[in-house]
Amino acid sequence: MRTLAGYVLFLMASAFQCGSQQGDQAPSSSSELSSLAAEEGRRGVYVFYTQSFLDKENKKASYRGSVYGAIQKFELKGCDLQIEATIVDKFAGTVGDRPTGQLQDTFRYSATLVLTPEIAAGLTLIEARPAELSHNTHAVCEENSSCTFPWLRIQAKQKVIREASTVNDTPSFTGQADHFVVPISSAEMGKRLIEQLRTIAGSRCH
Repeated sequence: MRTLAGYVLFLMASAFQCGSQQGDQAPSSSSELSSLAAEEGRRGVYVFYTQSFLDKENKKASYRGSVYGAIQKFELKGCDLQIEATIVDKFAGTVGDRPTGQLQDTFRYSATLVLTPEIAAGLTLIEARPAELSHNTHAVCEENSSCTFPWLRIQAKQKVIREASTVNDTPSFTGQADHFVVPISSAEMGKRLIEQLRTIAGSRCH
């Protein structure tokens, strides 16, 4: 009986230790995710550009500026993921013969979704121009000839992502989407974020 009781106690202790390790995994990953998000908020990513084109009044417009992108919020509560990102376009130049002075456009994007193992498995990193520097703007970038940012792309099979955006604090879109992109300071940072999100999704978001 002593042998049987000892064996049962051993199984109980082993189960407790295993459960404790599994239980600790998600909080540890959540803490790491929060640290990565805070670091991204401090870093951000820049592209410096020049551009020249004819405006709607057939006047030559020339600008020099920078586009900055950064995560403002990347928070996971349980399996509910909340994301906020900002893109800031600062520029100055001339239209015709008149200087424009310093100008700025601020774009804010937010998304809420339920993180699932399927969505976590589909997380990818892409290289793309910010919309503010689309090819029809004729932008030429100084240090990065492609004018691209690294982005974390979140993809779902259905429109389960609640997205909202503003331009200079004026709402521009609110609705459901099946994907969302977030500017990332580097591919390495993006890989670390993906790793943490997959760990959390696999441990508690079934």
